[in-house]
Amino acid sequence: MRGRFAAAAALLALFLSCAVVAPVRADPKDPPPPPKKEDPPPKKEDPPPPKEVPPVPPRPERIPEQPVEYPKDEPVGEDPTEDPRIVDDATDVNEDPTDKPNRDLAEPPKDDGNSESPHPNRNSTTSAVGLGGGGGGGGRGGKGGFESRRARGGGGVKLDRVKAALEWLKDHQNVEGYWSSTTFSADTKRVNARKTYHIEFLEPGKPGADSGWTDKAVDIGLTGLSLLAFAGAGYDHKQGDYKETCRIAAAYLRKAQGNDGCFGEKESDHFVYNHAICTAALCEIYGLTGDAGLKGICDKAVAFILYAQNPGLGWRYGVKPGVNDTSVTGWMISALKSAKMAGLDAEYERSFADASKWLDAVTAQYQGFPKTGYNEAAGNNARLRASQDYDNNPSMDAINIYSRLVMGQVGWDAKHRDLKAQASACLETLPAWEHHKIDYYYWYYASLALYQMGDTYWKKWDTAISKVLMDNQRGFRAEDKGSTKDTLDEHGSWDAVDAWGVAGGRVYSTAINCLTLEVHYRYLRLGEKPKEVAPLPPIDAPKETPKETPKDDPWAPR
Repeated sequence: MRGRFAAAAALLALFLSCAVVAPVRADPKDPPPPPKKEDPPPKKEDPPPPKEVPPVPPRPERIPEQPVEYPKDEPVGEDPTEDPRIVDDATDVNEDPTDKPNRDLAEPPKDDGNSESPHPNRNSTTSAVGLGGGGGGGGRGGKGGFESRRARGGGGVKLDRVKAALEWLKDHQNVEGYWSSTTFSADTKRVNARKTYHIEFLEPGKPGADSGWTDKAVDIGLTGLSLLAFAGAGYDHKQGDYKETCRIAAAYLRKAQGNDGCFGEKESDHFVYNHAICTAALCEIYGLTGDAGLKGICDKAVAFILYAQNPGLGWRYGVKPGVNDTSVTGWMISALKSAKMAGLDAEYERSFADASKWLDAVTAQYQGFPKTGYNEAAGNNARLRASQDYDNNPSMDAINIYSRLVMGQVGWDAKHRDLKAQASACLETLPAWEHHKIDYYYWYYASLALYQMGDTYWKKWDTAISKVLMDNQRGFRAEDKGSTKDTLDEHGSWDAVDAWGVAGGRVYSTAINCLTLEVHYRYLRLGEKPKEVAPLPPIDAPKETPKETPKDDPWAPR
C-alpha cells in the first residue's frame, strides 16, 4: 500500500513539472504592473589607440637683421690723396682725368641725417646720408668708360642751354635731396621770380598745371632722372659747380634703397622704371668718381635688375612677372650699359642675350618694314590714358636700335639692314612743336639711337631736335625775352606739355630734355676711341685763351 502511494506521488510531480501554467487574469481594478526594465545595450568597445605621430619640429628661429653701422663723421683734415690742383677758388674745377686713382672723399654731410623723408624706406639699413669711404673701382683713371666725360661750364649754344637746364634743376631740388613732381614750385630757391606755369596747350597760366602725379613714388624716378642729367654733363658729387646738388641727391637715393637693392617702395607698377633710372644715375656717378661708397649700392641695384628679369626674355612691371614690354626693357638695358661702362662686374652677356630674344619676338615686318612693338609684335607704342590723343611714333623702334647697338651682339651694328630701316622711320617722324606730336620720351631715345647710327641719320635728326628744344626752352622763347633765372621761375626748363608730362611734370620735362641735349657728348660712338685729354696746367700757371676751337675737339658744339 505504501509503495503504490509513493509511485503515484512521483508520477504527479513529473506531470506538474512539464505542464504549462496559464497566466492569471488581472482584475481591471488592480493597478498596472510596473514597466519591465530592459536590459542595457551592450557596451561598445573602445576604439584602438591612435598611432604615434612624431612631434612637429619647431620653426627655425630667424635671426633679426642687424643694421649696418656707419662710422661717425670725423672732422675734415688734410687728405694726402686730395688733388692739390682742385681748390675752392680755382677758375677751372674740372677733375684731371689722368689722376689715377681718384681717391678724393666726398664732402661730409651738413646735417646729422636724422631727418626722415616721407619717401625712402624708413627701415632700410642703408640709411646713412654721407657719401664717402675712399675710392677705387671704376671712374676716372679706373676701368670705367667715362674717362672722356668732363664737366663743362659753358661754350657753344647747346652747352649754355644744358647749363640753364641744370640751373633750373638745382634751384628746384628739395632740401632733402630729391625732386618732386608736385612740390618743385614750393621748393624753388628763386623766391622773387614770377611764375607763369604753362604758356600754351595745357591750361596756360594755371598754377599747378605743370605738376605731375601726386604719387610720391614718382619722386624716386625723378630724382634719378635729374641726377642722371648732371652726370650726363660730367658733374658729380666731388667736383664741378654742382657738387652739393649731386651729393644730396645721391645720398637720398642711397637712403631710399631697400635691402633687396631696389630703390623705393614697390607698391606701384612704375617702380621698375624708377629703379632702372636710379641705377643708371648712380652707376654713372660711380663711373665718374670711383667712389667706393657707391660701389656696394650699385652692385645691389644691378643684382636686382638681373633678378627681376623674366628668364629668357625681358622685363615688365614687377619681379619676373611672366610678361614683357619694350619700354621697361629699354630702360633696364640702358642701366646695365651704364653699370658695365662703370666697370661693375655682372652677367651682362647672359642678360643681354635674353633681352634680345624679347626684341626678336616683338619686332616684325609691317607694311614691308621692320617695326618693334610695345608688348606685341609690330604693335604701337604705349600711351597713358590721359594722353590717348597724342600721335603714335616709332619710339619702340628707337629703343630697339639703341638697345641692339649697346648690347654689342654679333652682327648688330650701324650697318644692319633692320636698324637702318628703323632709323629711316625715325627721320620720317621728326620732332615738331605741335601739341599732339610732342613726345620728349621718343625724342630722347631717338637721339640716343640716331647718334650711334651716325652719318646723315644724326645730322638730320640733330638739326630738328636742336631747333625744337632750344626754341621752346623757357627763358629763351619770345614770350620770355629779357628774363633771367632771378626774374622767371621757369627759366631754363620746359613746359610739361608732351605725352608724358601729366605723370612727371616740369621736373621730368626738364631732366629728359637736358639729357637729349647732352647726347652728342654723353657717350662716345660705338667703336670710337676716346681722344687724349691733356692734364690741367698747374694752378699758378697763366692760362692762355685759345684763338679758336680745334676742329677735333670732342666737346665742340655740333
